[in-house]
Amino acid sequence: MKLEVHDRAARIVEAPAAPIDAETPVLLFRGLDGGRRAMRLAVVDRIEEVPASAIRPGAGELRVQLGETILPLSGVNGELPSEKVRLFRLNDGSREIGYAFQEVIDLSVVGNDVIQAASPGEVSGVTLVSGEPAELIDPHWLFANIAASAVQPSEQLVCRLPSDDPWMQNMLRPIVEAAGYRVVSELDEVEAHLAILADASEAGSAARTIRLRAEPEPASSKDETIYRYDRAALLMALKSAGAGKR
Repeated sequence: MKLEVHDRAARIVEAPAAPIDAETPVLLFRGLDGGRRAMRLAVVDRIEEVPASAIRPGAGELRVQLGETILPLSGVNGELPSEKVRLFRLNDGSREIGYAFQEVIDLSVVGNDVIQAASPGEVSGVTLVSGEPAELIDPHWLFANIAASAVQPSEQLVCRLPSDDPWMQNMLRPIVEAAGYRVVSELDEVEAHLAILADASEAGSAARTIRLRAEPEPASSKDETIYRYDRAALLMALKSAGAGKR
């Protein structure tokens, strides 16, 4: 499907009657609510079909499982099919999101005569596609608002936590992972950007080290450890450690 669609798009773009600077290849499709819409072909990596059971809420938004990957899901503006769900797998070069739809109608092009939406949102405007009105999906808005936390594993920062510390593994690890890090232990032979330790005397095994203490107050004015239940300070330290490393 991916190869066929891109091949057809290439033929449209190369046609003398369709200048590259005036027309954009799009996939014309019908949304779950029956609406006629168009998606820019350049952001569609492939078309997938998944069982309805692969779609469920998680971490505050709807998500879809594709093999070993979990992606945020958009396009659910109508009732989901009970068995199989079709979706576009959108890619901006570093992140991916899924977009559910009912059916692909055709491959077409849109020009510059677009009536812009009154405010930013999933739909950027409306125009004529193949002689009938169709809403244009705004992929920039989708990635800015839906895929803000969807980071590819290859881009993740790595944090090393002690594998024999139950508090680190059970209490701290979820916070570290939510901050965008992939957690490894001292047994994993990978380079870590950050190590978090509970022992102030222990040597760090990463480019940067955060040291925690069990007491709310520091031992002295020179104590640079962080109280392990100071969530704001922990998140700030995780963000600071990751700055400039992505």
